[in-house]
Amino acid sequence: MIRKPKGDVIGDVISPPIGDLALLPAPVARIRDKILAATETGEVEALRIPIDWNETRPLFAKSGAFKAGTDPIEILKTLSFDRKGQETISLIRSILAQPFVKIVRGPTTLYEWPAFARHPKAAANEDEARARWRCVRFADLIRSNAEGKPRAMRIGIAADGVWHYFWSED
Repeated sequence: MIRKPKGDVIGDVISPPIGDLALLPAPVARIRDKILAATETGEVEALRIPIDWNETRPLFAKSGAFKAGTDPIEILKTLSFDRKGQETISLIRSILAQPFVKIVRGPTTLYEWPAFARHPKAAANEDEARARWRCVRFADLIRSNAEGKPRAMRIGIAADGVWHYFWSED
């Protein structure tokens, strides 16, 4: 199925939401586990390990939002409402607890959480709605996407296990 929601590249093939983590390629499952293990420490500094697993650092904001060479942990702290990174830790845990989608873009395959960011249908119940709101940064509550809905933070990991992004950019 080829979808072209606002912000997607023409030709992206986006799967329906997937909840079975056993369907993740091993490298994706490993980095996801590494990211979650870092969040379990309660310290944003622990995210440095999965961030540094990449040859290039994941994107946390659009180009130019921060000075080149800015420490990624400082970026995560700055983006966190509390300026200490606790919101970041909470967001990552909430996002990775959601179903994901598989996105095939030419020769590249990405796994993106949460699936509802690409498949924006109504939540089935109040618990699901609350779980979705936990994926939105406090600062993004006022901003909305093209459909008028709050921008959920998203995490994208390539099939080879490279963590590409953690952001709310469309």
